[in-house]
Amino acid sequence: MIDKIKKFWSAQDTLEKTLFWVIMALCLVVGICSTILSAYERVGTVSVVVGSACCILFVVLSIFAYNTHMYASCHLVMCGIVCMFLQPMLFFACGGFASAMPLYFVAGILLLSMGPTGLAKRILFVLSLSVFLATFLVASLYPQVVLPISSEMIFVDMTVSLVVLGSGVFALGSYVLRAYEREVVEKKNLVAKLDFLANHDSLTGLSNRRHLLDYLGNIVWLQRNNFYIVMYRINNIEQLRETYGPFFCDGIICDVGRLIGQMELVDGGECVAYFGNHDFVHVMQVESEAEALTRAEKFREDVTHLSWAEHKDVHITVSGIVAACNSHGFTNTTQLLQTVYGQLSHFNVTDKNTIRKI
Repeated sequence: MIDKIKKFWSAQDTLEKTLFWVIMALCLVVGICSTILSAYERVGTVSVVVGSACCILFVVLSIFAYNTHMYASCHLVMCGIVCMFLQPMLFFACGGFASAMPLYFVAGILLLSMGPTGLAKRILFVLSLSVFLATFLVASLYPQVVLPISSEMIFVDMTVSLVVLGSGVFALGSYVLRAYEREVVEKKNLVAKLDFLANHDSLTGLSNRRHLLDYLGNIVWLQRNNFYIVMYRINNIEQLRETYGPFFCDGIICDVGRLIGQMELVDGGECVAYFGNHDFVHVMQVESEAEALTRAEKFREDVTHLSWAEHKDVHITVSGIVAACNSHGFTNTTQLLQTVYGQLSHFNVTDKNTIRKI
């Protein structure tokens, strides 16, 4: 039974659904307690019948909502029937102002406020409030229509109703705030995930070309001194793909990406990106060209040490081009990337496993 309830609850994937079922459960509990209290106080058969009708209504609406998924409509129907018919009848049958019924009127407005937004909700609020005011007016002008209750029962009724309603309002408010907080966190996580996917390559997890272009244009190009760009290419990847298949080569690209990702100094204002196909870009912020060449050579050397258990005979190398971003030969980031890419393609034909500079 508990497993079924957990499965059912996990299937409620929207705030509207979960809030509906929480409200229905609380209303059913309050209705049962109110009916039992009315029977205990012996305030009359009418109050017991009306309280029982409330409980039956909640069950019927729950079944209807479960089968039709019309949660918003069922919520408004429930609030309309309770606020405009059942609560006024209970007010006259359970002692009027001397009872706890005014508290139930406030609880009815609270439940209505939790319903779906729209014109129907606003109209129902105005009608319910009008019915409540008319009920108070009739009870004040014609007190004889209200069935009285004893002073002892007034204390019991107020005490029990305060405990039941107070607990229900506290539980509902706590749940709504918790659900809102959870939804905010989920939205933030979703936005962060979408932002990550928009700026990172799905295969390697490195920054993608879009993020690289933004980084070059918004950061590097504003302060080009001490920035160097290095573009690497995995050698002979096409032959490896033909021999060992695309999945193994994707693994090679990922391992090279992991290795170059370890070289990125995030705090140092650097960027490592997967440029596409089998090319990588590392934008460094170093003091000199010699330091940039040293770091590039270290990466080239580290790549030669990569190995794979399923194909121990495979060894790969990379070639690279280093260029200073502040060179007067580059007028924009597009020209910078095109020049570096063209030089890498030219040197990569005959001079592989080396690091060159422009």
